[in-house]
Amino acid sequence: MAPWEIAITVGAVTGAFLVVAGALYKLYKVAKRIDDALGLDADGRTINERLGRIEHQLFPNGGSSLTDKINQIGFEQRAMKGELDAVKDIVGAMLKESR
Repeated sequence: MAPWEIAITVGAVTGAFLVVAGALYKLYKVAKRIDDALGLDADGRTINERLGRIEHQLFPNGGSSLTDKINQIGFEQRAMKGELDAVKDIVGAMLKESR
């Protein structure tokens, strides 16, 4: 075998090895990202535990969920609107009397 044939063969084998190594590295990075997303977080909780905490906030449960807080804000807003309407009526009546 001629020296240039050996050089081409070594180059082809090296190139093929680098392509396979690069593909394996990319696959490793993807697998690591999936494991990070589905595995344990910094506090040692699984994805199911984290989703359970989120789900707990989506349904009324007597005051501590996000839904309960939003409902309370809506109730308070309606009460404040009623009070503001009453104040507007009183001020409007006072202005009419003063004319």
